[in-house]
Amino acid sequence: MQDFDNNIPIYIQLIDRLQSQILSGELSPGDKLDSVRGLADLYQVNPNTVQRSLADLESSGLIVSKRAVGKFVTEDVRLISTIREKHIDDEIRNMLEKLYKEGYTKEEIYSSLKKILEGNK
Repeated sequence: MQDFDNNIPIYIQLIDRLQSQILSGELSPGDKLDSVRGLADLYQVNPNTVQRSLADLESSGLIVSKRAVGKFVTEDVRLISTIREKHIDDEIRNMLEKLYKEGYTKEEIYSSLKKILEGNK
């Protein structure tokens, strides 16, 4: 059974999961995705929910449809790279916004981040 957050629509969570698999390289450019039914079975959701998620990913360009063959991860590595960059920027901005609201200064954040990054060498 897949764990889904009840506060976020399932189709959005599926978009996030599939996008994460593409951006992390778990799904490589040109990889064929499971069928709608296969993904619905895997995630234990309605096929219409999967179809909605795939349509959104297709509109972003991360996946492409090949008529009568299926859906594939885009082979446009520059697009994937651009979306990766935007994703990390968005995540960092969200983290910074939360920390600023909690009263942390730029210096405190930078110092902590530097320690963490240097510890992960």
